Amino acid sequence: MNNFSYKLHLLLTYKDALRTRIPFLFDRMMKKYHRSASTAAMSLRRKPTIEVAFLLTIPGMWKLDYLFRAMAESPRYHPYIVIFPYSRFKGFSDKELWKTIERTEAFVKQRGFEYLIPYNKETGKWDDISKTLHPDIVFFTTPYRDILPQFYCYNFKKTLTCYVPYAFQAMNLYDLDYNQIAINLYGLNFAETDMHLDFARRYSRSKGKNFVVSGYPGTEVYLRDDYTSPDVWRPQSEPKKRIIWAPHHTIETNVAFQASTFLTFCDDMLDIARRYRDKVQIAFKPHQLLKFKLMQLWGEERTNSYYHQWEEMDNCQLEESGYIDLFIHSDAMIHDSGSFTAEYLFLNKPVMYLALNAEPEKQFNEFGKLAYHNHYHGASRQDIEAFINDVVVGGQDTMKAQREQFHSRYLCPPDGTLPSQNIINIIENAIEKGLE
Repeated sequence: MNNFSYKLHLLLTYKDALRTRIPFLFDRMMKKYHRSASTAAMSLRRKPTIEVAFLLTIPGMWKLDYLFRAMAESPRYHPYIVIFPYSRFKGFSDKELWKTIERTEAFVKQRGFEYLIPYNKETGKWDDISKTLHPDIVFFTTPYRDILPQFYCYNFKKTLTCYVPYAFQAMNLYDLDYNQIAINLYGLNFAETDMHLDFARRYSRSKGKNFVVSGYPGTEVYLRDDYTSPDVWRPQSEPKKRIIWAPHHTIETNVAFQASTFLTFCDDMLDIARRYRDKVQIAFKPHQLLKFKLMQLWGEERTNSYYHQWEEMDNCQLEESGYIDLFIHSDAMIHDSGSFTAEYLFLNKPVMYLALNAEPEKQFNEFGKLAYHNHYHGASRQDIEAFINDVVVGGQDTMKAQREQFHSRYLCPPDGTLPSQNIINIIENAIEKGLE
């Protein structure tokens, strides 16, 4: 990475100067990057094999199984995954960072995907793949600037840069979701629905010109009939209802967006798991950033002890990697997540949203509000236990028909084309005609 690009990375990361203080300079930069991405796409017309790099930090941000497989099966594309660390966790030990990388590597290996970890052991530095691998297309799985600068979007100037959100956007974080620097610079942003495209047109500096609707590939598995899902739940001597508890990572008190109810319910959920051990299984599926933040708040010993309790109980389990198969074989979920608010509704199973504030729906965008109103709502331990007893165990799922209507209207692909194929079609069009 050249010295200018590194200085630019620091400038954008710590000051947002080009976007907020000198907007006309950022507009010029944005148009330049869009033209460059369009030129890069059209330059691939006659290339026999197109090199596609998928950048990945943690398993929870991977939503591109079917897209990767489709490209791998095509002679036109050569896809591979590049695993690298979050630089935001530089306050943690190298041991903890490498544990995360190893977990991501195991996740990718399990899928049989080609991958590499571009770490140079001799120099102790991470390679700049724009110079060593020269990918033609790069898919980003995170738009944030707290990554190593050589993996940021402006280091790929002569490349078609693409972004698929790592989460189904349901929160009203419009600036974060649609107006970050990288999102404005990418050649192609793939939107979940027409509503999300409208958000981009309203809230991004690019006015949504680099956005296109593809559907959400992270939920494509629920729309297909060719997937055989392994049962990842711990075997039980007697059948029990399977409930996922998925707390968010936003436990800080000094952030604008704080959805997590973990600190309020963490002990209650362990106690509920013990109390109802003859009726339910509970899978603890924390956001993958929660553990890092708990280590800062609780310390490593207490954090590891808490996580271990979920591993050792016979009717419980800890899930820190993927969740597709966990979802498919579950009976219900309790959570306070953004993306899961939409994603779990693809399965039309009962789901409770936990919130402690008086008007939780205010934190959602218009799509998220629709999804939220297809949830049971909870704000106390009593609410959680009533959901478990009446809805999950008792079968009094009064919202089932309502969820079916939501699924039919908002979650089914309108033209029948699945998201991964839509993305490939859009890329092929960009190669043929450029980016409009």
